[in-house]
Amino acid sequence: MTEVPARAAAAPPRPHNRIRVGYARVSTREQDHDSQLDDLHAAHCREIIIETASTRGDRPKLRAALDALRPGDTLVLHRPDRVARSMKELLVFLEDELHARDITLEILTGICAGVHRPGGATLADRLLFAVAALAAEMERELIRDRTLDGLRAAAAAGRHGGRPATVTDDILAIARARQARGESVTTIARHLSVGRSTLYRALQPPDQSITA
Repeated sequence: MTEVPARAAAAPPRPHNRIRVGYARVSTREQDHDSQLDDLHAAHCREIIIETASTRGDRPKLRAALDALRPGDTLVLHRPDRVARSMKELLVFLEDELHARDITLEILTGICAGVHRPGGATLADRLLFAVAALAAEMERELIRDRTLDGLRAAAAAGRHGGRPATVTDDILAIARARQARGESVTTIARHLSVGRSTLYRALQPPDQSITA
């Protein structure tokens, strides 16, 4: 994990919360490295994690930073695109990674700038997390609807057996995409409302025997 000590400089009063960790993702194609770091230094981060962008989208240092943060701590970003490449990916990140750990998110620039708290006292504090929770619930409902439609179609055609009914092709595709981002099977199963051992078996190559 790359750590950059925060610079001492005249700045607004320090926020009254727990550990603040800044995260910067940089690329040789981008020119905002200094801007990211300057903003994170000014935000009184205890440490700043710098990750070089990967064409595969891997973010091992972000994963390590999240594992080190504790409930009530704050992850500070220059912009939300440092951790997500789309709004959907940002909402998944908020719901599964930050809300699940009770980690506050502070975004320094852009339309989402501000402090976002999973259990904030006001709607303004928790609005982004509320939207993420709504999106996750809608996704689960859609998956359940597609699963039931598939089961009814299969029953009408006289087809039975095969992969456990709760893991459809749609669910499996979503699960594999989330697993590729580094999420655990437990987290994915909880998000998709399926059994962990069932999902674990479905994710394995067909030539492997699995003990759940």
